[in-house]
Amino acid sequence: MPPTTKHLQTSISRTGKDYAELHSWIDDPVLKNERHDFTNIWDFGAAIKAKYGEEGLREYIEHLREDMDVKLMKIWGKDAAVRDEALDYYGIRKKGRDYSLDMADIKLLQDAGMSAEDLDHSLKVAGRALDIARRVKADVDMELVGRGALFHDLGKAKTHAIEHGLIGAEMGKALGLPDTINVIMEKHIRGGLTAAEATEFGLPVKDYTLHKLEERIIIYADRLVDIIYDGLVKVDGAADAEKRFEDILSNEIKYGKNDITRERYFGYHREIQGLMGSTAQ
Repeated sequence: MPPTTKHLQTSISRTGKDYAELHSWIDDPVLKNERHDFTNIWDFGAAIKAKYGEEGLREYIEHLREDMDVKLMKIWGKDAAVRDEALDYYGIRKKGRDYSLDMADIKLLQDAGMSAEDLDHSLKVAGRALDIARRVKADVDMELVGRGALFHDLGKAKTHAIEHGLIGAEMGKALGLPDTINVIMEKHIRGGLTAAEATEFGLPVKDYTLHKLEERIIIYADRLVDIIYDGLVKVDGAADAEKRFEDILSNEIKYGKNDITRERYFGYHREIQGLMGSTAQ
């Protein structure tokens, strides 16, 4: 992470003020982790805006973004030990395991314009999906799971609207990504829409349902990462999120969406849990 003095310098370059008090508050040695958590922006944002104004709120968010950029840069830096430590943080590189992320894939996402927050989410989904894939008692294409999860939100480099799946698939095709990965981007919206649902959402009318176990693992991981890190529901890690999955989706519309989508997620949860041979990590 950049030192507080570095944040002061970048604030001065952007605003002409160093916001020293604000940056010291963010980097408080005891509460640093809590105040650097993107999911807490809503909790802290109102008080920061009231004290420092709209500009101060932006500087708070920029502080978090700068720290995240440093963390992500470590992943494909020249220092192998630092890089591996960063990959271990996301659960992507495991000693003796069967998949290792290609650093070029992260660079593709960064060069495409994906934000630090969205890339952080995608790395977490990749780590969670790989953990699940390693635990299921079935033949799974680990590379497809890892790369498909990493790229699933590529379209968010352009838009966060429901069309981001289609846009991501188009971007992936232009980048020369395999069709198997482009299909995951295209179909991941709402966990795999039927043609009738696609019509309802104004998307090209076709069947987006998920036919591969690897695709369903990625969708399940994506939903779990949201639950674990959003902060909307308090969960005690991944195992608790899996255990309470159906209850959480039943009670939080953000995750369950509607009856059809929720039942689809329930189906993936039950199928994948049935194939698992160990608890979440």
